[in-house]
Amino acid sequence: MDTSGVPNAPNTGTSRTFKFDLDDTCCLKSNPSLTGIVVVWLPLIALVNLASLTYTAREHILILTWQSQVNPSGPPEDYLVVSYTSVPQDVLTDFLQTGVPRKGYVFVEFDWFSQGYSLIHEDDLELLDRYIDFGSHVKRNSDDTLYGTVINASATCTLEPIAYRNYDDSLGEYGSVEFNERLMPRSRTRPEAGSSRPLPLHNVPLSELMHHQQFREDDLIIYRQKLGVIRQVDRDAILRVSNVPVSLVDPNALEVPCIFDDKELIWMPTGQPCRIVDANLQYLEHDFVIPGQYVCTKYKNMRGINGGVVPKEDICSFGHGQVLSTPATEYKVEWLCTNVFGLGTLEISDKIETLRAPVLERDAVKCDFGNLPTEGTVKSDVCLHIGEMVRFRDPKSAFQKYLYQHIPLGETFGYDMNIFQITSKKTALTVKWSDGSVTTEDIKSLCVSTGIDENIWPGSIVVLKDGIEIIDLPASERIPAYIKQLPKHRRHGRSTIRARIVGIVQAVDIREQIATVQWYKDPDVVLLHGGQILAYPYSSLGELSDTVSQVSLYELDVFPCLERLHGDIVLLAPDTIHESALMKGKLNTYNVAGPCTYSYTSSLSLSQVHAYLDAMSISMLDAEWFKSTTTIDTTPLPPRHSYHYQRKLNKKPTADFVGQIIAIETNGDITVRLAATGACRDIRVPFEKIMMVINVGFSSSAGIPAPGDLSTMSMNTTYEDEEGSSIGDEDEWETDEPDEIPDTNTANDYIVPESTEADCFTEADIDTGNGDSRLEMRENSDDVAEQSEEMTLPPEFLILEGIPPSDHHFISKHEARGSVLRTRCIQKELDILSESLPPGIFVRAWESRMDLLRVLFIGPEGTPYEYAPIVLDLHLPGDFPKKPPEAFFHSWISGQGRINPNLYEDGKICLSILGTWPTQNPEETWSATKSTVLQVLVSIMGLVLVKAPFYNEAGYEALAAEGDRQVESNKYTERTFLTTRRYIKYALDHPVSGMEDIVTWNYLPSRVRSIDCDRPLLLRRAIDAALAMIDHHDNSSTGEERRASAFVSRLSLGAVVMLRKYITELEVLEVAATV
Repeated sequence: MDTSGVPNAPNTGTSRTFKFDLDDTCCLKSNPSLTGIVVVWLPLIALVNLASLTYTAREHILILTWQSQVNPSGPPEDYLVVSYTSVPQDVLTDFLQTGVPRKGYVFVEFDWFSQGYSLIHEDDLELLDRYIDFGSHVKRNSDDTLYGTVINASATCTLEPIAYRNYDDSLGEYGSVEFNERLMPRSRTRPEAGSSRPLPLHNVPLSELMHHQQFREDDLIIYRQKLGVIRQVDRDAILRVSNVPVSLVDPNALEVPCIFDDKELIWMPTGQPCRIVDANLQYLEHDFVIPGQYVCTKYKNMRGINGGVVPKEDICSFGHGQVLSTPATEYKVEWLCTNVFGLGTLEISDKIETLRAPVLERDAVKCDFGNLPTEGTVKSDVCLHIGEMVRFRDPKSAFQKYLYQHIPLGETFGYDMNIFQITSKKTALTVKWSDGSVTTEDIKSLCVSTGIDENIWPGSIVVLKDGIEIIDLPASERIPAYIKQLPKHRRHGRSTIRARIVGIVQAVDIREQIATVQWYKDPDVVLLHGGQILAYPYSSLGELSDTVSQVSLYELDVFPCLERLHGDIVLLAPDTIHESALMKGKLNTYNVAGPCTYSYTSSLSLSQVHAYLDAMSISMLDAEWFKSTTTIDTTPLPPRHSYHYQRKLNKKPTADFVGQIIAIETNGDITVRLAATGACRDIRVPFEKIMMVINVGFSSSAGIPAPGDLSTMSMNTTYEDEEGSSIGDEDEWETDEPDEIPDTNTANDYIVPESTEADCFTEADIDTGNGDSRLEMRENSDDVAEQSEEMTLPPEFLILEGIPPSDHHFISKHEARGSVLRTRCIQKELDILSESLPPGIFVRAWESRMDLLRVLFIGPEGTPYEYAPIVLDLHLPGDFPKKPPEAFFHSWISGQGRINPNLYEDGKICLSILGTWPTQNPEETWSATKSTVLQVLVSIMGLVLVKAPFYNEAGYEALAAEGDRQVESNKYTERTFLTTRRYIKYALDHPVSGMEDIVTWNYLPSRVRSIDCDRPLLLRRAIDAALAMIDHHDNSSTGEERRASAFVSRLSLGAVVMLRKYITELEVLEVAATV
């Protein structure tokens, strides 16, 4: 894409007040040469304190390991913490104890190990660069309603050589090689008299540079028809000591010098080998070094190379020198997938393989998509950062262009020291915004968009929900077992879906939640496994029609197998294949292999992934698009039984089956940059040619969970009484009186629904059924749903006769043989519930299974849950009350997204009192002596079913207090409100077992009006409230002070479209109830 004519961003005349993001590159204002990146303290687990983090990308580091301790006791082992600026002692002490910077401070990792880490106030730092990748989704600020995709990244930088030679005018020649003092011990090294440092190189395009190492960790490589990621590199180190090249017996026994004064050193890493030379100079062992770096090691650890002789010194004394090279000795590679169209016999190994460096470096191709094709215009100059060491891709051309001082190999014992350090960088990003406009922006003026629901972009292929149907396809007994074990889709399980209304998004209006879509003429798209797999050869998008319409975002669905994004690494069917690949045979059964994402198949072994891709390739061979876009190579192969058969086939490694998407047009065209042994090549490919999106596996941070994707964690908790003793038998159990409900903040903060029935009945109206017991019982008969006209207000708590319903989530769990203690505890819990349930919470238990409960919440007014029925199942486990209850949330409208960050679509409930979310505050965890089931229910009502559920995400509390991310919060609330309207319809269409009378009484009108009490008529109230919100939208403008409701200031147009549909459905139910 040619971006030369793209306009710059408009100058608004206002400066953006920003906060530092994770991975931001910054420098000290007082010492600009000291650069580093903003990081997070990795052992940080204190979720309740994450809100005090100043990074807007805090959500990416919520939890890094579930099993870590909650309260870190002092600084972690691997951090060298120093002080460069003045930080109040209480701020520093608090940080060292908790690992959480106070507001206004960030934790910075500087470029060199000897420079350490430091806690620094934001005002003492200057932002130099930002980590925004090609294809990233960005905003100008976190509350902007306009978001975009980075479609081009062009950067220039300033370079400093790590080595140079001074010119001697008297001799008329250059002297010996010297090294840049940046790599020397800071404040100890001074340039020699008469020496002159070489001038830096300015305005060097990043596209002309590459990393100084041929291969490194996280590189994507192609090796013998396999695609993999380098996970670990073992390296040697070559030093220049006394002008002699030496290698090391033990590369890990290197030391780097660190200079501190007493006020500068805050914390030395625990267990760090350290050699103190004097009061201010210490040498620390460190095994990660780079060319040009000043290091030392014992002479006995050296051995001469290339004819060099180690200086004759005391073998136990230390020699000093510079690193000349760090050659790799071994690579550990994780294999992802294979080229099933390749020639020869494919070597299928384990997913993790160790390869000797000479073998890999000889035969592997690095997927270097920054190596631009000569005709390429799209750049992705974001892979190299300030502080990194680089080389020129074309040293000869660079020498002629920049006239820098080239160091001959003979001056450095054959090791290439023409390496440069990036000291500054300026990046311009071309952004295609959601409204279709394109601008060029300075990278520092943007931030990464972390919106939870922003998955529809210009160029996205979308499906109209009303055009989706679930179909049955012929079952096959020959489907491999591993296919059946692939995970279910979170929305549609393993259903087979046919989509007949499919289109491409042209533009998106986020404020109004409207997308402009151009539709395909006659698409017939079959999706397997709930939308994870595009079925071959049964699917066809067809041609785009001229029909363009505006559609509510809530009416559209996006499936993983249809998603293609800028920057995606993709596996392709090559444009040229050998004729031998056509002899794969035919599939005799229904094919279950088709385009998907790598993450979907990541649980499979490499041989299983290969079998999956091979089945897909067979189904592609007869497709018309495949025949029209593929060239057949008829070159004769070497004799199959030849000794050198495989070697000849691998002699010229092919890489044309892997590429990166660099352009997605709104007409459906996709441009892919192919990997190659030299410069890359850009090609246009049909949608169907992309076999797999390789969406995981590159960086080490890929495993960090995003918000909304954190699984329920197991927590090993020891329960103690108030004296600190473990609770182990019945004699140690202390019971409270029934009326002594624990005094917690959750019990005081919940919102009580304003139901009308509260004033319409007395205790005499309720049939207790047993005058000697506070607990009420009723037979769980099948005709509960058919309420008589004389039905009265159902009790909030009731024990039913019979067995629990079959749809109770925990019905399959066998009831534990109860001890006297457990039985007494359960009875006590039921007593409390029978007396103390607040309005809006209904509980049912069963006489045959007292360990099972079902709870119905009526959503509190003034929240997006208002009038909606929320149903939970509870199980009191065998070790109750030592362990908290198990809970399951019935997410009836699967596939519409969560209605709360704490309520998962698979039924998980993340709450500290349930032991499913870690917390630093022990008062928030389950206590065997203090906590009750009532406390759990009140916590859910008061802390989960709230006005602004977006801020329930861990660490977002401070955002709510500061009003940050308000746009995302409003969107989340609006979507939750729409989804919970469907909960009302579902509960009325599908009677909730054990709760039928509660739903009928609270929602539906009575056929005969009672003279004693009117029903709440929540169905009518929900309809009226929705109509009022629509009327507000139609008769008000954005920014008007009058609000649509207590939780939504104004509905979007997209929400109004959907709400009208839901109102119609609810009114039909209301009419049917009165007939």
